[in-house]
Amino acid sequence: MSTTPKRGDRCGCGVGSAVSVTAAVRHAEDLAAALAEVHHIDADVHELVSGNAIVSVHYGLLAYTDGERFWWTGPELSDVGSPLLSSALTLLAAAEQLAEHHAVLRARDAADVLRAGSPLLADVILAEHVDPR
Repeated sequence: MSTTPKRGDRCGCGVGSAVSVTAAVRHAEDLAAALAEVHHIDADVHELVSGNAIVSVHYGLLAYTDGERFWWTGPELSDVGSPLLSSALTLLAAAEQLAEHHAVLRARDAADVLRAGSPLLADVILAEHVDPR
């Protein structure tokens, strides 16, 4: 019996452990593949309890998808100094914009990214799994 994870067997635990892959996860996996193939950027995909998925592109750069569109907070601030929310309806447009943001963040020190209040993967996952009561 193979222990190599396959689509639908997300933990690689074998027969009976299949978990259905949501549209959001498929969309996120497609974005991660485009980032890798076109822009040579490794990205991780994470499914959220909400049904959305996240593509972790770089420290402080998380792209969300609901299976239809992508949105994220870019590393630049708006004219009034608030975080700039970006979005894209197509996979290639999202990959292109995220690659540009990735280049900006790579040029910054990680401590600067942290001080800027960029979204962190651990914070998002924790928020999804903690009961707010």
